Amino acid sequence: MTPAVDEFRKKIEYFTLVRTTGLRRVLLSPPLLGALFMLVLSLRAATESDDKDLGGAAGAVAAFIERRFAGEIRHIGIAIAACGIALGALLGAVALGLVVARRRKLPDPEPLALEGVAVIVCLHALLQGWGMATSPQLYAAKWYAVGGVFRLLQVLATDVLGPRGVLVCAILFFASYTWRALRDLVNSRGGGAVAAIALFAIGGTLAAFASGEKTARAKEEAPPRSVAATEHPNIVVIAADSLRADRLDPRVAPHLSQLAARGTRFDKAYVSIPRTFPSWVTILTGRHSHHHGIRSMFPRWEEREKDFDAIPSRLRNAGYKTAVVSDYAGDIFGRIDLGFGRVDTPSFDFRQLIRQRALERETPLLPVLHSRLGRAIFPVLRELNHAADPDLLANDAIRAIRDLRGGPFFLTVFFSTAHFPYAAPAPYYREFTDKSYRGRFKYHKPVGIGGEDAPPDAADVTQIRALYDGAVKSIDDAATRVLDEIEALGLSKNTIVVLTADHGETLYDNGHGQGHGDHLFGDEGTHVPLVILDPRQSGKNRVSRVVRDVDIAPTMYALANVAAPSDLDGQSLAPALSGGDISKTVAVSETELWFTEEITALAPELRLPYPGILELTELDSKHGDEIVLQRGIRPVTLVARHRMVRDERWKLIYIPARNGVTYMLFDTENDPGESSDVSRKFPAEVERLRSLLWAYMLKDPQMEARNGYLVPRGSGL
Repeated sequence: MTPAVDEFRKKIEYFTLVRTTGLRRVLLSPPLLGALFMLVLSLRAATESDDKDLGGAAGAVAAFIERRFAGEIRHIGIAIAACGIALGALLGAVALGLVVARRRKLPDPEPLALEGVAVIVCLHALLQGWGMATSPQLYAAKWYAVGGVFRLLQVLATDVLGPRGVLVCAILFFASYTWRALRDLVNSRGGGAVAAIALFAIGGTLAAFASGEKTARAKEEAPPRSVAATEHPNIVVIAADSLRADRLDPRVAPHLSQLAARGTRFDKAYVSIPRTFPSWVTILTGRHSHHHGIRSMFPRWEEREKDFDAIPSRLRNAGYKTAVVSDYAGDIFGRIDLGFGRVDTPSFDFRQLIRQRALERETPLLPVLHSRLGRAIFPVLRELNHAADPDLLANDAIRAIRDLRGGPFFLTVFFSTAHFPYAAPAPYYREFTDKSYRGRFKYHKPVGIGGEDAPPDAADVTQIRALYDGAVKSIDDAATRVLDEIEALGLSKNTIVVLTADHGETLYDNGHGQGHGDHLFGDEGTHVPLVILDPRQSGKNRVSRVVRDVDIAPTMYALANVAAPSDLDGQSLAPALSGGDISKTVAVSETELWFTEEITALAPELRLPYPGILELTELDSKHGDEIVLQRGIRPVTLVARHRMVRDERWKLIYIPARNGVTYMLFDTENDPGESSDVSRKFPAEVERLRSLLWAYMLKDPQMEARNGYLVPRGSGL
């Protein structure tokens, strides 16, 4: 072999070795391994079923989705996989940097791969721990509910470490892993200052991630102060889903209690239907549900697509800027046009539901996705009912106020966290709870349409109420940020604040179960807070007369100096703000759809049964795959509703059942828990209230009296 041939052979071997080593280095690089690691975790999470809350219907629902929405499933799956790959590559890049910093050189491919994977696993564990500590409800089904070591790890993250503890662990990990490099840096000339700066930067970066939007807000410059004209004051409605009137108390809502003390507080305010969709339409139109036409959570297209002549549209025509911001419970505002110029809420239809179910399985990705960035990539994340962070909503509300100022504006801010599953973020979810509790409702109280596994015991009930109180406290702090922004902008002297709720919540009070809208026993579901603070009025008043949701719109028309429609069902409460009198009236309410065939707090003999919600609804494929009530079932659901009328003392409930109509009377003054029916003892009160109730019920143009029942006109029912 000639020297030239030998030299050529050596070059070939060299280049082959270089190419092989380079290929190995690429294939075993931490960014690629990280991407593969997160992709595997994401795919594994996607295959795990979490449809327990659907009960026996889970299989049929899954088959329907796969048949009808295969393309949607494929698209969201690809998007989730892409996010997993991107996150994994980022973790791998960080791991690569840490390995190089620790070894002070680039290791061979195999050692680099082994060490890189170990670091990637540690980094992801820290992310997962952070997510658990801040929003444990997102992880409870995959960790706490499984039991064993999985439960132990989640309890460790939430009860022992907490967000700050996880942050300390992260700093210790970075410091200990790169200790040799930091030591050498400290020993080098001027290295001590550099090392201190490096540690400060790492800690600051982690703290910024921990505090999220709070850090960004601190850097914003205070906008210029401004005061709008007083002829048309600004109106800000702050509302919380499922907020009970008795929780407007310093123990759980100290800031909103102070607001109530400065304004006019109506101690006996009641809603007409204790469910979100019909209640909000009633509040904003000043008309009862049989008047405006929205009578359930699933109205049909023809019921929604009309001019409701609501207060947002009237105020817009009068020169107001109007907006509504909300999280998951506010998706109703995207399904109906009430006149808001800006609707910053989630949207809801069956496709959104599919995306939501796919994303909430992805616990490996949720620590990053449950953020403002994640919501920008997947807007449907705002629809997760166990991820309703009121602080994020406060950010949206503050941005809306800054955009709307400069003229009169009408803003509705609707918080969802107090709605079941009462899933408040840290530290609120544990503020009122017992740390030793290890039951199934440690972090939240899910309510599915498959029914409960078993009734909660006394410890469970205490825990559920504590979770609810924590949710209210989280809203109290977030709402205060919104009010503080109004003050900082110089708008408080010309901004009327209305505090209320779409309905209350029953929390196993006096044997009445949990939830809202299923029955009318007890005041907890229909009694809501109502506070109006008008800075132009100097009086601080508490009003003991009964007022209603239909009275809110007439009041706002009067305070805004805007002409009201002539067909409102309510009265203006504006005179009460200056100590004046308002007309005495009674409150009326009715139940909504029953989602399940069995209701724990409602005996079978006290209801007209009909199928569960899956059999009551259908998809309206002509209008965006909306879930709507079947047209043929609507009359049955209207006949079956309980209805009630009440004044300051007495409450009468109309209960249709198979064996006839029953009337139950409660003396709420002497029996606030409504445990004793006194209809036989006070027949005169029954007759008085029954005549008032039937006068209300027969105002419904679609209904008539027949054999003691309220039934649809001309029907065979």
